[in-house]
Amino acid sequence: LLTGPVCPPNQHYDLCGPACPPTCRGEAEGEECDATAACAEGCYCDEGFLLSGDRCVPLSQCGCSHEGRYYKAGEEFFACPRCSERCACKGGGAVECRPAGCAAGEECAVRDGARGCYPRECGVCQVLGAVSYATFDGRPLSFAGTCTYALAEVEAAGPEDPLVPFVVEVEKGSGEEGPLVRRLVVTVHGVTVGMARGAQWEVTVDGEQHLLPLTLAGGAVTVSQEGTHRVLQVQGGPKVLYDGDSYALVTLVGTYRGRTKGICGNFNGDPTDDLVAPQDLGDAWGTLTPSCTHGSPPPACLSDSPGPCGVLMEKTGPFAG
Repeated sequence: LLTGPVCPPNQHYDLCGPACPPTCRGEAEGEECDATAACAEGCYCDEGFLLSGDRCVPLSQCGCSHEGRYYKAGEEFFACPRCSERCACKGGGAVECRPAGCAAGEECAVRDGARGCYPRECGVCQVLGAVSYATFDGRPLSFAGTCTYALAEVEAAGPEDPLVPFVVEVEKGSGEEGPLVRRLVVTVHGVTVGMARGAQWEVTVDGEQHLLPLTLAGGAVTVSQEGTHRVLQVQGGPKVLYDGDSYALVTLVGTYRGRTKGICGNFNGDPTDDLVAPQDLGDAWGTLTPSCTHGSPPPACLSDSPGPCGVLMEKTGPFAG
């Protein structure tokens, strides 16, 4: 004896079911359907039940239609583009709404077709060569300091703070062609990881050299080699990439928004309040030593001193006459 497929509760199998089966949405507001279309094989609601999403329910358990969309009974949803109002379908077509809003570090957006509060997009700070940077908020800046600087830093706000505190520093130096990146240093979860210029497949951990890959702090920190880049990833925290030359990235999840400090800025969405003046950056985030500078502009020349081509203009010089 051949039988049809097993159907979900309150449904039965039909070799030639109706083209327009009864639905809760159609009961509430009507919906377009070509009743003259050919019948179809499949599972259909039993007598006295209507289709609500992917389930068959009695009319008393049907959901709600709100602003052109159907919601199942018990389903909650944001009703406005700013997520300032959250509604619930109470069944029987009744919709109840209350004031709402997204938490810090979240944004109101539509993802996978559903409006809701989602973590803000990641922020990326870039070291673009020896003197160029781009902050988390996208502001470009030029800074030729040759000292050690805090790129990004987050301090714990208290024992209940969910964010992982960390410090990412860049150690600069002077080369034949000007400033250069000597090392990137990340301190997190009680360990300090150093990624030196020119090295591949190795880092230092608390001053001791280690080969990659590495797992530290009970699995909370991993360091690996991906192509020509060394990558340090902190669970729930920063991701730091360094190419061993003069390019580095610090990536943060949106929950860190507004909490960072350092050359990379405060990650508050406003690029205009990020520091850009070299002396301000150096004073705020650098450690000045006798062997380095913050890249301050050279002192102005005296107005009466000869310029580099002054010898050409000297009346008694070799080019006189």
